[in-house]
Amino acid sequence: MDDLLSLIREMGGGLAAVVIAVSGAANWIQYRRNNELQDKMHDMMLSLGKENRDLLTVTNSAISQNTSAINQNATVMREALDRLGRHS
Repeated sequence: MDDLLSLIREMGGGLAAVVIAVSGAANWIQYRRNNELQDKMHDMMLSLGKENRDLLTVTNSAISQNTSAINQNATVMREALDRLGRHS
């Protein structure tokens, strides 16, 4: 606060100096808060990216296992049809 009053005095005082100094201080506060929020958002996005990668890994593994099971079942069905003589 003393720095703000010193700045106003250096600018010659008066309403214009007060408005300029207070506007500058408000902008600085908003700038710092914006940086804090951007840092939090960055951390959240990194976390979300990791969660998405983990989910994709699990999903791909499940799809691969299901594909293997379907292929095995298809092979068993073909062999059964071959034994029955109905498969061409």
